Amino acid sequence: MKRPTLKFLTLALLSLTPLGFAQQGADAILSALLDAQRGAQTMRGGVTMRISRPGREEVFELELVTDGEARSLIRVTAPPRDAGQAFLRRGDELFLYNPRLRRTLRLPPSAQSDAFLGSDLAYGDLSGRDLETDYTAEITGETADAIELTLTPTPTAPTPYGRVVIVAGVSEEGDLTPLEYTFYDQRGAAVRRVTFSEVVQVAEVAFPTRLEVTNLLREGERTVLVIRDPEFGAEVSGCFTEAALERGC
Repeated sequence: MKRPTLKFLTLALLSLTPLGFAQQGADAILSALLDAQRGAQTMRGGVTMRISRPGREEVFELELVTDGEARSLIRVTAPPRDAGQAFLRRGDELFLYNPRLRRTLRLPPSAQSDAFLGSDLAYGDLSGRDLETDYTAEITGETADAIELTLTPTPTAPTPYGRVVIVAGVSEEGDLTPLEYTFYDQRGAAVRRVTFSEVVQVAEVAFPTRLEVTNLLREGERTVLVIRDPEFGAEVSGCFTEAALERGC
């Protein structure tokens, strides 16, 4: 079934009482924001990932294919020493292709929280809707041009975070756009912040093409992803198999 658009959801929710939204309102907003973040449909595109550390910087060029939901295939094209590495996420399954060994390795579920190519991103950040499936959402702030959600993990959620605070922008036309995610540890300290920018309009979805992840515990450590030439509605059949890790799709 086709999801309601961001604009439809926002206008409907903003028509409710100013005293606060029902719980179904928070869930709808979170779902719509994840649609915007993921593109809400199949996508192909190039990605530049820049990892900054005090005194050094690494740049990776990647090819990304995603179904907008829980499946993604990422292949490294540069630098030459890392070219050919590929990563497949398929729901809770995570696979790595090592071109030197010419082998595909299946990683354990615990690897979802491991750093992706030494960046500030985790494997679990690459695709999927974990924020929707592993957390309970509540609207904790509203202004004329922004909405704040606080996500609390469910008792069985496989996450190191104690809560996640999301800030979304609301335009005059009623469009929702993800602006900032802040992740807190179990003691309530902010440990990671993700900001979204450089938004492009795709149908009725405002899709951010620049993502910056800042490590709030280590000064000077951050990762910036820029998605280039995203192609939405792309053909992706056959892309989320172990065979596609080696040959691409």
